[in-house]
Amino acid sequence: MAVTLEIDHAKARAKAAAAAGLPVVPQAVQGPIRRIKWGILLLTLSIYYVTPFIRWDRGPNAPDQAVLLDFANGRLYAFFVEIWPQDLYLVTGLLVLASTILILTNALAGRLWCGFACPQTVWTDLFLLVERLTEGDRRQRLKNIGVPLTPKRAVRIVAKHATWLLISLATGGTLIFYFTDAPDLLRDLAAGNFSANALTWIAVFTGTT
Repeated sequence: MAVTLEIDHAKARAKAAAAAGLPVVPQAVQGPIRRIKWGILLLTLSIYYVTPFIRWDRGPNAPDQAVLLDFANGRLYAFFVEIWPQDLYLVTGLLVLASTILILTNALAGRLWCGFACPQTVWTDLFLLVERLTEGDRRQRLKNIGVPLTPKRAVRIVAKHATWLLISLATGGTLIFYFTDAPDLLRDLAAGNFSANALTWIAVFTGTT
């Protein structure tokens, strides 16, 4: 009951701030649930950024990337699984199964997925963490509303957006690693040797992030 009332009060304060034209500044939360969320954040981000670099031996003349969407040859590799276009019904079945599990999870445990492991939740928490580290906690950011911009605060704002851009670039860059050999593409990007197609997709995914 107390948690529900606190949530209702927080929503009421957010609505009042929005009605007054003020930005909504979230408060940092402490406690065991928050620590679990940080743990899940680290786990999910690690899986996303590391998976393209995991190797899997499939024998000669076969890609050794554990998870690879090989559109050129019309194949999807996922560790020991190899899916061809005619096996699309398997992917459809997996998506239906995943959707069913998601619905059942939400029905039995509330916003377990949306509140802990949804990509939007994970990246939002990461971006808010950067904001708190660069611009201060909620009280400090509320004090900064409407006051003249100082050089020190300008540097903090630039640092925040620069860090957000680097996170977005890493996110967009990692996504294309799932479509080609990740180590080779990383070496090409580091050497400045990349195609316009790769650069376009990195820009698109960076911008959307």
